[in-house]
Parts: sequence; structure tokens; C-alpha cells
Amino acid sequence: MWFGADKAQPRAGWRGFGWLWPYVRPHLRALASVLTVALFISVLSTLQPYLSKLIIDDALLGRNFPLLVQLSGLIVGLAVVAFAAGAVNRWHYTRVSGRILFALREDVYAHLLALPPGFFRRRPVGDLVARLDGDVAEVQRFSTDTLLSAFNSILLLAVTAVIMALLSWRLALVAATVLPLQLLLRHKARPWISSTTRSVREQASEVTHFLVETLGAVKAVQGAATEEWERQRLADLNRSYLRRVLRQQLVGYASGGLSNVLSHCATAAVFIAGGYGVMQGSLTVGTLVAFVAYMARGTNSALSLLNIYTAYQRAAVSLERVEQLRAAPSHARIGTAVPVADGDDPAGHLVLDHVTVRHDTGGRAVLDDACLDIAAGSKIVICGDSGVGKTTLADALRGFVEIESGNIRLDGQDIAACPLQALRRRIVTIEAEPVMFRGSILHNLRYGNFHAAEADLLDAARRAGVDEVVSDLPEGYGTQIGGGNGISAGQRQRIALARALLADPLVLVLDEATSHLDPAATASLHALIDDHFAQRTRIVITHAPQAVPRADAVYELIAGRFHLRSHVPVHV
Repeated sequence: MWFGADKAQPRAGWRGFGWLWPYVRPHLRALASVLTVALFISVLSTLQPYLSKLIIDDALLGRNFPLLVQLSGLIVGLAVVAFAAGAVNRWHYTRVSGRILFALREDVYAHLLALPPGFFRRRPVGDLVARLDGDVAEVQRFSTDTLLSAFNSILLLAVTAVIMALLSWRLALVAATVLPLQLLLRHKARPWISSTTRSVREQASEVTHFLVETLGAVKAVQGAATEEWERQRLADLNRSYLRRVLRQQLVGYASGGLSNVLSHCATAAVFIAGGYGVMQGSLTVGTLVAFVAYMARGTNSALSLLNIYTAYQRAAVSLERVEQLRAAPSHARIGTAVPVADGDDPAGHLVLDHVTVRHDTGGRAVLDDACLDIAAGSKIVICGDSGVGKTTLADALRGFVEIESGNIRLDGQDIAACPLQALRRRIVTIEAEPVMFRGSILHNLRYGNFHAAEADLLDAARRAGVDEVVSDLPEGYGTQIGGGNGISAGQRQRIALARALLADPLVLVLDEATSHLDPAATASLHALIDDHFAQRTRIVITHAPQAVPRADAVYELIAGRFHLRSHVPVHV
């Protein structure tokens, strides 16, 4: 429901699951061993009813106590062997199933990371989490559980059908009469199962989104004194969710329960026909008991196959939701050109050559045939009204938005030809609220520079003034900051600056980086940047150009184009 016009069309039939094959194929040998052990356990289970027949006809009715003890001991022994084999098989299957699930989830997650930021602005995070978690798991369960369940059920059904026919072909025909009715029932229930499953999945996404959104903004909720209102919203969502779950459960129970009723009808018919045969002497009591036991096993196998059909309908809904994620066009590109300078070393010369950028196809141009030439090593200021496109410029420089026409060149090379990861290491942005991930300050310093030597890391931290931050914290660099909580905006800016020092970019962009800082902290940050990035190109995006010291030029962005201001601010 959140994907609108870009909604992916589900692939037809079972072929829609074909893309899962690369995830299953590496584990075929392990799955084959799991299947082999499952077959062994199934064979053991088919022996028990026949042993029961021998106990009744030969041991009990034949009054042979030693044989009774031997057959009973054999039943116990088979049960112990089946239990041990089942435990080992469950361990192997869980491991294989988990590996397939994790590989699938990791690849879908990697695809999400390659999508442009605009994709996430249009879709609730909670819905994406629900798809990545619940729907991916549902698809994986079907892709692996179906293979094992179907193979095992088909074999067990075939074996029990043959044994039942050998015991009494007349009773076997009676038992088989309900199967066409069961198949017809499941077929008729298919659209109801798909509809209710989709409804439940969508409502689950709504609940997840609500929790992610409100818990992530708990301070705003408390500040507006809307705790009770939000609690009521969750209660309403839960009531809607419960209604949909109840509807889904009723549909599932009706389709499965009616199949069971038909199975019991067949069992009753077998008892009537078989009991008449026992009374007439054409059938032994042991044979009837064994037949009913085999029939129960065969019925369970048939119901398992019917349940696979039901599970397919549910998994198809999840598959469609996962496919919508996979179908979203990736923003990643594989380029071969690496921006280099005209001379021997990279310099940071940026040129915007008639660049046009729109947020939506056919919408207003945020950058409209914009031109700008920024000399290497210079410091320029970009100002303008809110919403005019200043942040869009920062996003365009780092490849986060598509350029409709024109190009941006870094040291003479079109950035469109540069691999995104390489480009984003050459152009680094410090934003108004730098993201701090859950973990220690040291972890956040390393983010994006995980291979940096500890000496370089600590040196960058010292130069950025992070030492002053950690000196007041109880655990120093090991202090857990939990997404940035517990440290001020200025402290987050210093950690972001240390990251930039480690990255050593050609171009440093400050996108409203001082908007939450007081004048003293603003001056301190600019002094640090001018000191450590004096030879790098610096672009300062701000609403307050007068607060930026030692700028070489100030440009105002008006109606999608850059206009040079006549006044250049001096050091303040």
C-alpha cells in the first residue's frame, strides 16, 4: 500500500519463487542429507502400524506372550532411534534454513542500502522493517519447508497408499473418496486466504511503523503531552490488527477444519466397511487396526500437501511485498573513472555545468541550468531561503540525486563516471545533525573508516577536539552514546569532523552544520575546519553567511541558480 505506482507485479505461479534458487543451491548437499534422514524416519514410522497388526493378530489373539514382549520392545526401539535421528536432523535443518534466511535478508538489505534517499522519504521505515523481517522470513520458510514437507509427504503418502491397498484394496477406495472434495475446498478458499493474509501483513506494517515513529520521537510526544493520545492510537491499530488476524484465522481454520471433517467422515466409513468385514470373517481385527493407522498417516500427509497449497497463497503475498523492494531501482553505479587533478595530485576543483535537478519527474526544477565554478582549495558560502535547493546541491555533489541535464565535474572528471563509494570519500558532508550510531564514541569515530590505524584515529580525534569531549565522560572513548543521546550538538559536530579528517576528502561540505550551535561553538568549529582543511575545497551551506569567516565568495541560490553577492564577509 505504501508503494503506489511503483508497485511490483508479482510473478506468475510458482515461477515467482525462482529467484530464490541461488540462495538454496549452495546448500543442496546439506538439504539432501536432511531429506535422507527424514525419509529414514518416515520409513520407521510406517513400520509401527504393521507391528501393531502383528501384536493383535499373532501375539494377543495367538496368546504368544514372548512374541508380545519382542514386538513391544521393537516398537520402543524404533521410537528411540527415530527420536535421535529427528533431533540430529532438526539441528541440521535449522542451521541450513537459518543460513538461507540470513543470506536472503542480507541481500535484500544490501539492495535497500543502494537505493537513493528519496526512496526512504516516501516510505515509512516501519513498513520496510516489516517486509525485511516478517515477509522475507515467510518467503524463506516456504522455499525450504515446502521442499522438505512436500518430498516427505509425497513419499509417505505413496508408501502408505501401497500398504493400504495391500491390506485391503476395497477399504483403500473408500478412504480415497474424500480427496477430490478436499482439493476442491482448498481451491475455493484460495482468494480468501490471499486477501486476508495481505490484509494482516499490511496492518502489521502499520503497527511496526507506528512503534518506530513514536519511540524514535518520544521526546516530541512527551513535550506535546500526547502520551494518552498515542496510546489510544496504538490501541486502535491493535484492534484493527486483531480483527484482520481473526478473519485470517477463521478462513484458515474453515479450510483446514472442513478438510479434517471430511477425513473423519472417511475414517468413519472405513470403520463401518472394515467392521462389517471383521464380522463376516473376511478381515482380521489387526488388519483393520493397521489399516486405520496407515490411513491416519496417509491423511496427515495428504493434509500436509493441501496445507502447502495454503502456505503458497500466504507466501505469495509476502513474495510480492519483498519483490516490491527488490524491484525498486538501485542508485548504485559501477564506474571506471576516478576523479583526478589536472596535475599530479587531486585538488578539489568543482564545476557545475548547466545542472538541472528535479525531485519529481515533471516537477519544479530545484537546480535549474545552474552553473558554478569553485576553485580548488577555496572556501565559498551558499545561502538562500529555506527549500530553495541548498541541500539538494549537497546531495547532487555526492550522487544522492539524479541530474536531469548538465554535469558536475571534479578535477575535470564527470562525477557520474565515478563509482559512488569513491566519490563519497572524495566529497564529505557534515550535516546539521550528524548521525551517531548506537555504540561507543570510538565506534562512531571509526564509522566509515573502519580500517584506520588507532594512532591515526586518536590523532584525528585530538585535532577535532574530541579529547575535550571524552575528558568529561565516565568511560572516555568507550562511553556508549546510543544514537547520539547523552552528547551535545557541538560534541556530535566534533566527532563528525574527526570522521572527515580520517576520510581526508578533496571537498568538505558543511550543510547547515552550525545551525544548532551557539556563536562561540560556531566560531570554534569554523576555526578547526579552516585550520585542518586549509588546502581543501570547502563549501559552507548556511542561512547566516555573515557568521562564516574568511570566505572567498558568497553565492545566493535563487530560483535554481547561483548569484554572486557583492559583499564578501570578513573574519568575525
